[in-house]
Amino acid sequence: MEYKQFVFNPIQENTYVVYDETREAVIIDAGNFSERDDAALSVFVSGKGLTVKAILCTHCHWDHIFGLDWVAKQYQPQIYCHAQDLPWIENFTHICESYGFGERAVAYPTNFYSNGETISFGNTELKVLHTPGHSQGGVSLYCKDAGVLFSGDTLFFGSIGRADLPGGNELQLINSIKNQLLALPDDTTVLPGHSISTTISQERINNPYLQ
Repeated sequence: MEYKQFVFNPIQENTYVVYDETREAVIIDAGNFSERDDAALSVFVSGKGLTVKAILCTHCHWDHIFGLDWVAKQYQPQIYCHAQDLPWIENFTHICESYGFGERAVAYPTNFYSNGETISFGNTELKVLHTPGHSQGGVSLYCKDAGVLFSGDTLFFGSIGRADLPGGNELQLINSIKNQLLALPDDTTVLPGHSISTTISQERINNPYLQ
């Protein structure tokens, strides 16, 4: 498994293109916002000769789905999210307008996650871990073979996701991290929805919210 990280949109969100030797790929969190973002994503996908099979939303806050409509039209992939985050999809246009991002379209999911299910593409498998607390439909995606976790906005380097948005719950978030994520091997690389990467060991020992 290989991946390319992009930092997109005014919120500095991490979008990941994940692929393997078969050239099948998924996009985790389509946060592309501008024509420049779209071009960067398109150039990478075409340059690598990738076939985008799916978009995997770790959650559906606006900054993680700004590019969902564009990517859906560009690649016609399956679109996965957790059903409990549908209100963020349904209210996306209004949310964007209220935050001053203008009128923007969004694509509707084609598939809904179940906790513990496996998403497969090429020779790669990602396990879905339902990790609510930042949002009710938040998930993290774990590749056991590569030792990599895409944590969305659940777990960050030295921090955790905010819990003050509708549907957020800090106690639930901490329980999600302790029960689902800290159960993973210590050397697991954590690739979050914002900022820099970390490891499970680093966060278990040093994250002040988890002590």
